[in-house]
Amino acid sequence: MRVLHVLPYQGVGGTEIAVRRIIDAVRPFGIEGRALLLAPTTELTRYLDEAGIPYDIPDHRPEPSLRGGLRFLVESRRFARRWLQTDVIHCADAQAAYYVATAGRLAGVPVICHVRNRLATMPWRDSVFINRASHFVFVSDSTWRQFGLHVPRRRGSVLYDASAVAEDAVLAGRDTVARAVRAELGLPANARIASMFARVNPQKDYPTLVAAAARLRASHPALRFVVVGDHSNVAMNREHHREVAASIAAAGLADRFIFTGFRSDAQRLMLASDLCVLSTHFEGLPLVVLEAMGLARPCVATAVDGVLEALDHDRTGLVHRHGDAAELATCIARLLDDSELAARLGQAAREEVRRRFGADRFAADLRALYRGLLRSDAAPAEPGVGIGPTTVRQE
Repeated sequence: MRVLHVLPYQGVGGTEIAVRRIIDAVRPFGIEGRALLLAPTTELTRYLDEAGIPYDIPDHRPEPSLRGGLRFLVESRRFARRWLQTDVIHCADAQAAYYVATAGRLAGVPVICHVRNRLATMPWRDSVFINRASHFVFVSDSTWRQFGLHVPRRRGSVLYDASAVAEDAVLAGRDTVARAVRAELGLPANARIASMFARVNPQKDYPTLVAAAARLRASHPALRFVVVGDHSNVAMNREHHREVAASIAAAGLADRFIFTGFRSDAQRLMLASDLCVLSTHFEGLPLVVLEAMGLARPCVATAVDGVLEALDHDRTGLVHRHGDAAELATCIARLLDDSELAARLGQAAREEVRRRFGADRFAADLRALYRGLLRSDAAPAEPGVGIGPTTVRQE
């Protein structure tokens, strides 16, 4: 089976990392994954090369148009003949479906539209083209409930992403990794690290994080915030980083924040962290939270969307109200000041990943999804049963 993954964005973020996980998950079943890049960048191609994922860069993409509908259909048919020679087309996000779902249907190939973030409103014009997808896969129940298109049960599934669970030996070596990372970042050995693994983008709520850091400046002088994610390769991220950096400087916190940019060893930095933070405005199902949980790192995240389907407050992590800097600061301080609480939440989170977000179930459900779509261009014939995460679930 050949699956073509259509990537619509520049750079490397959660969407691109998730696609890599999907390709790796089903490879043992003989399912070949290839990427089609609608907005190629050096960073993205390097990432795919390192992962051993083949990719194509089309010389054009169809430009959706209602007024120029005939031209769009001609472009889509030409695009399909050259680039869509595959069994299943898996659009990594709704924007990819916007451009290529029509071409896929013209080629007679089932098209999956993966919805990874809240998309509550959608212009009618966009919905016409996105709705050409055969099947919609949502990363959380919340994402489906808030989707701007009505998706009936036969055309939709919830498929929770998966994360690895760190072996005991990996966790046993954490202190050595933590010392090395602090030295690399130029931090003293006694520094406490709160890491946020996210691109510096308007979707992420950096103003609330900065305000929380200001509240902790006097009470926790050894605390440093390490931000791991792109802030220079994509124009929007560069512009937002300038705004965030200016707010940090204005708050007198320049010595409290470190921006590493994109790192291929992000999990190593995560393991070295005392806690992981995700301050955000909206989130489908944050992979970084699942990764931190699998590494037994205590997490603090904003109580929005799919975050609440991953973290259970005071059991597997802590959550704070959206935009509430005081509550975020309190959560961070609780984890820094109570090592027993931090350890308990981290271990409970690791077991939660093992129980609910397992890689084997994720791979099996993906395989069932693809096989079902090949039998029916409307909906999977083998949906998963039950209600646990990583289960393809009819709604």
